[in-house]
Amino acid sequence: MVTLRFLRQSLLITALGSFALAAQAQTVWRFSNWLPPTHHVVTEMIQPWAADVEKATEGRVKIQVLPALGAPPAHFDLVKNGVADIAFSVHAYTPNRFKFTEMGELPFTTDHAVVNSLAYWRTYQKHFAQANEHEGTVLLGLWTNGSYQLFTKANALTSMNAVSGIKIRVPGTTVEKITRSLGMTPISSPLSEAYEQISRGVIQGMFQQKETVVAFKMTQHMPTASYVPGGFAHSSQFVVVNAAKWAALEARDRAAIEKLSGEVMVRRFAAVWQAKEDDADRQLAAAGVKVTDVQGPLLQELRGKLAFVQEEWLADASKKSPAAKQALDEYRGLITSVSRELGVSK
Repeated sequence: MVTLRFLRQSLLITALGSFALAAQAQTVWRFSNWLPPTHHVVTEMIQPWAADVEKATEGRVKIQVLPALGAPPAHFDLVKNGVADIAFSVHAYTPNRFKFTEMGELPFTTDHAVVNSLAYWRTYQKHFAQANEHEGTVLLGLWTNGSYQLFTKANALTSMNAVSGIKIRVPGTTVEKITRSLGMTPISSPLSEAYEQISRGVIQGMFQQKETVVAFKMTQHMPTASYVPGGFAHSSQFVVVNAAKWAALEARDRAAIEKLSGEVMVRRFAAVWQAKEDDADRQLAAAGVKVTDVQGPLLQELRGKLAFVQEEWLADASKKSPAAKQALDEYRGLITSVSRELGVSK
């Protein structure tokens, strides 16, 4: 009887020890989320990807999505400094910090998020990854959403003077340069304040992707849209994980996460953005938004007017990398080849 009791106790202690070891073996990454929990970046990108990470690592790595541990522009540093383990953010939120990523924000590239993102990722990895702009973190992926077009209360871009003087919300340096060059007044503010600003008349418009205008219910305040081929600009976005947290993983878990990251993540996340853009076209039409397609001589004039944006980026990037010009040429070439690869129009 004593022997049986001892055996049961031993089995219980062994089982408890196994559970304790299993608990210790699980790595929980704290994902700081500054977006609304219902936003599709969270529900259709981050959460499904996190579930796949947990499955691929057989439960050894779990990603816990938490409310924001800081302001949106602080998220790269939150991860770098270990306040958060992993986060999504936007490069333009910290102007001039990420010079090479501004390549993905340039105007007149392509309207297709997946095409742009794949061309951008492949070029960045080949020419700029070694510059280690994301030092202190591991870059899991970077991509762009749909192209920025001009949405306004009334002023369509029917001439170079048609939008002069109006106040425009800008999300970063590239868009600010474009705004000033067209004679508009830039107002820098987070997207969370955009609806109040446009509804109260603080601003008269913004450069924004179509999806956001629909998602933030701003069509009634900006019923006028001016489109250019390839967009006025783009938003470069990324996911990074703390370098120490990454290094602490078992090699098999790093390998499993790598298979879900890089170009796989880029294609996957950009596809969500493109689907939203496609749906936004339908919703903008249903809302009665009047679209002006900038074309012909006006488009050529506009291209000439905004050529300085690329020239300035190239000059600044070349100071940091002699490969900048080659990278830019390859990036634009890849847009054409990836478009063919995917069977889509640029």
